Amino acid sequence: MKSVLKDAKVEPSEIDDIVLVGGSTRVPKIQEILSEYFGGRQLCRSINPDEAVAYGAAVQGAILAGVRHSLCDSIVLVDVTPLSLGIEVQGKQMSVIIPRNTRIPCTKTSKYTTTEDYQESLDVSIYEGERPCVKDNHLLGEFKVTGIERAKREEPEIEVTMALDSNGILTVSARDKKTGADATCSISNACKGLSQTEIDRMVKESERFAKEDAELVQKVQLKNDIQSMAFDLVRDKDLAQETLDWCDSVDLSTCPLSSLEARRKELERAA
Repeated sequence: MKSVLKDAKVEPSEIDDIVLVGGSTRVPKIQEILSEYFGGRQLCRSINPDEAVAYGAAVQGAILAGVRHSLCDSIVLVDVTPLSLGIEVQGKQMSVIIPRNTRIPCTKTSKYTTTEDYQESLDVSIYEGERPCVKDNHLLGEFKVTGIERAKREEPEIEVTMALDSNGILTVSARDKKTGADATCSISNACKGLSQTEIDRMVKESERFAKEDAELVQKVQLKNDIQSMAFDLVRDKDLAQETLDWCDSVDLSTCPLSSLEARRKELERAA
């Protein structure tokens, strides 16, 4: 209940009625805890908890099938994504394209580029989860785009589009704007491959490690900046290569933030 209200950005005092639905709401202790949470408010027990679930499923089925009836014309049922959806980017980070709690169906597009000179292909790895590092999230699928613009790093423009339909089918496509090269991947169990327990665990872990994750994101950004500066450092090629080698070997989980900041300042002076 706390998670629902937090996601909806609603305070307990703003709730008009607390309607009990589902078999477990018959448990007296659950009723007691709910009433206490809402400041001793009376709970609505006038609806059969089992019939309500079946009725809601029937209405949702009718809406998805395009059936309309005067008794439920004013009813709007909304499904949302339980976890954020995105792709892996530089530094093994997850770039979110469809945020958690986005209404389904939905379609969203983000723009990306290359990290190496004269790349001819791009690997797209699709993840769901709430942590910034892909290793802490759930891999859904992978595909490759070939024939992209052969240019200097960060010059090509590649659009990645995610479309999630009402049946939970996720279609991910990537297209190079200049060459037109594209590729697509469909995932039939997006947002449904994990159990509710696993989804809850991933959400709780993102909250528990929020501070550490924020620091890691800062480290990754610093490392990316250092790599970009090293690529552009033409006056001191030895320092540039030494810096790139260091970036390849550094462990961000143990490397102090101060070391990264010192490296960046060193390159700023050299530039």
